[in-house]
Amino acid sequence: MALSKQQSISGEFSRLERSPTQLSVEQLQKLAKNIAVKILASELLGSGTLLQRQGEIYTVITNAHVLRAAKPLYQIQTSDGRVYQATVLQLAKFQQNDLAVLQFRSPDIVYSVANIPDASNLRVGNEVFVGGFISNLATQKQSTLTKTQFVFTSGKVTLLLDKALEQGYQIGYTNDVRKGMSGAPLLNIRGEVVGINSLHKDPLWETPEVYQDGSQPEAHLQELITRSSMAVPIRKELLQNHQGNQL
Repeated sequence: MALSKQQSISGEFSRLERSPTQLSVEQLQKLAKNIAVKILASELLGSGTLLQRQGEIYTVITNAHVLRAAKPLYQIQTSDGRVYQATVLQLAKFQQNDLAVLQFRSPDIVYSVANIPDASNLRVGNEVFVGGFISNLATQKQSTLTKTQFVFTSGKVTLLLDKALEQGYQIGYTNDVRKGMSGAPLLNIRGEVVGINSLHKDPLWETPEVYQDGSQPEAHLQELITRSSMAVPIRKELLQNHQGNQL
């Protein structure tokens, strides 16, 4: 959702963002589509999540491996099709996790941003949802900015690790996610962003096998990790982590 700066963020969508109750799948899809962005260089690198707005400055969180796919300069395309030049923030707190933060300036348009819970109350078996962008090979003759499509998937939580794997992966789920959806928001049934979608299930390589402390998961857990899509959890303190880091 994009509004002129003279308008306040109000109406049905803003009420959804603040709602403590369960949302319908249609509402969740609309929410995901409005807070998800495309991360671009010469082509689609991946997805991102509108994390916070401070005045004209918007902060977007994505996966570090998304940015490693190409050299700067990076661009961000928002839900209304506008494209902004982006600056990467260097945050020491993210060094162990597969996360990266970018910022862009929008002086005229106000965008909706993620609603992040104070603390995650996910449980194994809970429904979760991912909405992000993939390349659409059927439209290769179109420009790079338009040959992508938004994909929204639903699934259930399969595991919640007590400690993080290398790169910070800790939430597993059954959602079918595809290349390009890395960095997309992982939503709970209330429309809160509880994680950043990072890995699809059954990867051909780079299967996470080690915890950040160097120990290894038990065999039955390792099998479940491989069969699950994985996310890095996101918490309220991330909003405080980059306060004062602005363009």
